[in-house]
Amino acid sequence: MSSNASTSLFKGDLSQTPLPEVLVTIHRYKAPGVVECVRPSETKHIFIDEGNIIFATSTNIADSLGIRLLQQGLITQAQFDESVVKLKESGAKRQGVILVEMRAIEPKQLFVSVKEQVQDIVWSVFEWTEGTVSFQPGRDRTQEFIKLNFPTRQAVIQGVRRIADARTLVARMGKKATVLARVPDADFSNLALTPEEQVQYELVDGRKALYELIQYGPLAPAENAKILYALHALRLIQVTEPSGIKVKVRV
Repeated sequence: MSSNASTSLFKGDLSQTPLPEVLVTIHRYKAPGVVECVRPSETKHIFIDEGNIIFATSTNIADSLGIRLLQQGLITQAQFDESVVKLKESGAKRQGVILVEMRAIEPKQLFVSVKEQVQDIVWSVFEWTEGTVSFQPGRDRTQEFIKLNFPTRQAVIQGVRRIADARTLVARMGKKATVLARVPDADFSNLALTPEEQVQYELVDGRKALYELIQYGPLAPAENAKILYALHALRLIQVTEPSGIKVKVRV
């Protein structure tokens, strides 16, 4: 990512710097602001505060809360249609608030559904192999929405687990012979690994090559690759020179 000092606006290309790595960098500095991800067909915004994700929006109609609730059978077609009409009339209210006012859903259900919607919007961008990403620091007080507190580091772990194609992730870490080591005093706060993922982390010892870790880890190769990438993006493991290897030399 490059930065523009006059506007404090960060810009990058998602083909060069995937969203997980962008989010980890923002989290590192605990900066509030908005991440904008753009490709020709859609734009998605991720709102950050104190380094954590608090909301997300999308121009893709399939990501809308009303569509999700309708598909999940939580509201009827008639309720959805009525909420759309009232949404256009209000001009400011969000569809979820309107559905609560209509008593189509309970406030508790709204919060749960919004959390799932935000997570899916964020994770969907993890799959993007093209598009631009930018970060505008600052709090936008004009935005009215349910504020969540989704730890960014855990979002990275969970989102990477859902990525369909692990091959691009492997390329981000190096080649088959690349050696990985654990970062000293690594920060595991706000991070929950499964027992298998913990084993994969412990296998990283500064001696095993990337290929070996992927092929002989505790999970299927694709899943091993995903967790290794997540650990790498979170700066819990890093590329290093192999150590402890004895070489015989004939004199």
